[in-house]
Amino acid sequence: MKYDSIDNTKLFDYPYSLSTNINGDIVVVDDYTKTVVVVDQGGHKKATYDAKNENLTKPFHPRFIATDKLGQIFISDYENSVVHLLDKDGVFLEFLISDKNGCSEPFGLLLTHWDFKILLDRSEPQVIYTKDSVNFSVGVNLNKFK
Repeated sequence: MKYDSIDNTKLFDYPYSLSTNINGDIVVVDDYTKTVVVVDQGGHKKATYDAKNENLTKPFHPRFIATDKLGQIFISDYENSVVHLLDKDGVFLEFLISDKNGCSEPFGLLLTHWDFKILLDRSEPQVIYTKDSVNFSVGVNLNKFK
């Protein structure tokens, strides 16, 4: 599924990572356009998130995504050292953790039940933030100390 099922427009150019949501939507990081695309079960684009309205200091660079049992979408933004939280329809809600909380260049995300881990370059994650019974974890980027 690379083209919209209704109007045949291109959905994404270079899918880097993807996740499925509780409502059956497919959420895709497009590494070429640096966007997150939400596609419904029928193959129709529901939303595109580009973070242009979020006052970031650097260009948005989504790497990995995860979804929770509420349908919320978590996006690791490598360049801005932040995790974006979107609702199930791809609308921005808030930044969860950032470099202010010790998050540096989040490379990956892992959501298992209620444990949410941010993976940084083969490092060991540690819990740094808890919100609504979800533990957010981040590791230390070991490459910075070489």
